[in-house]
Amino acid sequence: MFAIFRKETTGFFSSLTGYIVIIVFLLINSLFMWGLPGEWNILDIGYAGLDTLFLLSPWIFLFLVPAVTMKMIAEEKRLGTMELLYSKPVTERGIVYGKYLAAVTLVLLALVPGIIYYISVYYLGETPGNLDKGGTAGAFIGLFFLAAVYASAGLFASSLTDNQVVAFIIAVILCLFLYLGFDAFAYLPGLRKIDEFVIGLGINEHYKSMSRGVLDIRDIVYFTAVVIMFNEATRMVLLSRKHEKRNWISFGTTIIAVVLAVFAVSFLKIRADLTEDRRYTLSEPSRKILSGIRNDIFVQVWLDGEMPIPFKRLKRSVGEMLDEFRIYSGRKIDYDFINPSESDDPEKRDALYQSLLEKGLNPVNIQDSDPEGGSSQKIIFPGMIVNYNGIEVPVNFLKNNPTLTAEENLLHSAEGLEYELIQPIATLSADTVYRVAFIEGHDEIAEVGVADIIFHMARFFTVDRGVIGGTPGILDKYAAVVIAGPRKEFSESDKFVLDQYIMNGGKVLWLLEEVNVDSDSLVTGETAAIYRPLNLEDQIFRYGARVNPQIVQDVECAQIRLILSSGGVRQQPVSVPWLYFPLLTPNPGHPITRNINRVKGEFSNYIDTVGLDPNISKKILLSTSATARTLSPPFFISLREAEMFPDERSFNKSGLPVAVLLEGVFPSAFRNRLTGNLVNDESVRVRNESVPTRMIVVADGDIIRNEVRRSGNLETPLPLGQDRYTLEMFGNRDFILNSLNYLVDDNGIMELRSRELKLRLLDSKEVKTRRAFWQIVNIAGPVLLVLIAGALFGWLRKNKYTKP
Repeated sequence: MFAIFRKETTGFFSSLTGYIVIIVFLLINSLFMWGLPGEWNILDIGYAGLDTLFLLSPWIFLFLVPAVTMKMIAEEKRLGTMELLYSKPVTERGIVYGKYLAAVTLVLLALVPGIIYYISVYYLGETPGNLDKGGTAGAFIGLFFLAAVYASAGLFASSLTDNQVVAFIIAVILCLFLYLGFDAFAYLPGLRKIDEFVIGLGINEHYKSMSRGVLDIRDIVYFTAVVIMFNEATRMVLLSRKHEKRNWISFGTTIIAVVLAVFAVSFLKIRADLTEDRRYTLSEPSRKILSGIRNDIFVQVWLDGEMPIPFKRLKRSVGEMLDEFRIYSGRKIDYDFINPSESDDPEKRDALYQSLLEKGLNPVNIQDSDPEGGSSQKIIFPGMIVNYNGIEVPVNFLKNNPTLTAEENLLHSAEGLEYELIQPIATLSADTVYRVAFIEGHDEIAEVGVADIIFHMARFFTVDRGVIGGTPGILDKYAAVVIAGPRKEFSESDKFVLDQYIMNGGKVLWLLEEVNVDSDSLVTGETAAIYRPLNLEDQIFRYGARVNPQIVQDVECAQIRLILSSGGVRQQPVSVPWLYFPLLTPNPGHPITRNINRVKGEFSNYIDTVGLDPNISKKILLSTSATARTLSPPFFISLREAEMFPDERSFNKSGLPVAVLLEGVFPSAFRNRLTGNLVNDESVRVRNESVPTRMIVVADGDIIRNEVRRSGNLETPLPLGQDRYTLEMFGNRDFILNSLNYLVDDNGIMELRSRELKLRLLDSKEVKTRRAFWQIVNIAGPVLLVLIAGALFGWLRKNKYTKP
């Protein structure tokens, strides 16, 4: 067998054809990866990675591998040297596997000059070496298995004929069918019920995960099984001249054993994610939820068509994540990418846009550059609709923080994909839906003022509104309660009900202020800030926080529209900074606030954490910038302040907390107090200490309030956190939703928001200034290596076989 292996490898490189095949393969790869502009060009993509190589290789291998294998048996038949081989002390299996190993080796040798690609990307990184070495190694392993299958199929094709060209054509068709044919057949009407099984028979389903650095024992066994079956089929073609029945029995036994092995291994879930940041490793909570799905889920991803390269990468990340979800759900999740702009009919296209808007997907306007140097406006919908049992839930997965670069926003979008996907799936597939109550009776924000957040909460919760009424146990059926901007004092009986609700494990989102500012009065140009206690001070103090009755001013603030006058002449409306509307900084290290936009506050107070109770953990979620100050009531607030330049020297307070998370075991606010007058039912047990629970205290009730557009008697709520003039989207909605999801999260899903991926970019300056150099190195370099290797090989053969 080794002699056959050596004969095939030396014979390949002894002819000019072998070098031409390898050079053509390398040139095609190099031109796509480094020369031709577009989404395949590494320099245009701007990311440090060899993804293009692993995406192109299945297609280029379709021609390279058959070119290597086409003559291995066909030429032996044509020349009549097969009979000579049969006369040697070597079995048909030895012939097949000797030639097969030679074919695989030759294909792998064709890849060796591609090491120049790896070295180039390594040194082109923004930080040298800033590429995923583990993921790249895993993808090369996948490339090896792909070449192994193609080689076995090509060898089989070569055994069917004595014509090299015919063998080449058969091999190309056979490899193409293995790669894509089963995917196409799976969608035939008669195969719908077994479509997943049919797709699993093809190469593409198994190569996809390996090409991104994830090795699965089922994929490895699949590739090995296909290689064995093709090689055994080739052996049977060689044995057909003997017409012995036992050969067919042996062949049948081998095939049955291979199929049984694949079937047995299909129940094993042994996977190795070789990527350095474990990009494709789902968390334990996600795997648990996915394994418990009982009905099929269909996901429509509205991100397809022509768009900038970074969004195409995001699309691929979404597809890769959905593939992982499919695997762990037992193929119960299916998906499709849809182009919302596909229709040429403007009316149909606009109607679809409106439909997606109504379903809750947020459009994004982008500038797309064309090769001629021009640009055009395009609308894309970076979101998806999750369909389960007739229920549709929108998911917007694009993070659009204006303070970050486009690359950082897209990276954060990829980081949050697992959470954004698993959250609606967990809600839709759960047996029960959490209930959340908005407390009324203390002049809280009216329902129209929180309509937007209630609409989005309905994706996850059943939402109620109601008064406590001093009734013990009335809140026990709720997973969490929201106290949104009360303006009147709480009675002792209501405080007691809230306290005992917390003691029994209830969660509370407090949004309140100790200073009252009537914003509506500002229309006249001036209003007053007045201290307004809510009778909750002692209770929240006992839990570990204190809302200070002082208003925060921040140099980093939102803007308002004012009509200014100069010389008695009214000017056009202009946007001016309003120090009373601070843009609060989210804590980047906590799942609630990671990767959300800054949160807009209005007349915010600030919080002190108090007490040294080791049973209570305190984490700051929102805080002011480094240039803030506080004002104590009473004082007047005038719109004329917006026309004045602030003296930044007086803004000397940094990072004032405005939202705090409290977790742990809380003491009762009514400990050591007589509660007989508060409890009418003697069966009610009064607890002095809570079970482990959570609460969030926010010193600004307006964070949850959406603006309302009024037209006559019609009131239309605007999106929470959206500036009505600039349309900039602040992080208010995400903060509230994340806070509630975190409070009721019992399975650790919210921790997925802490996931961090490394941004792997090329050095843009190096790419721009030395682009031609790197193109020459990577297009001419691999070819030059092949020519040098060929010259060296020829020189060695000449020295070996030339007589002295």
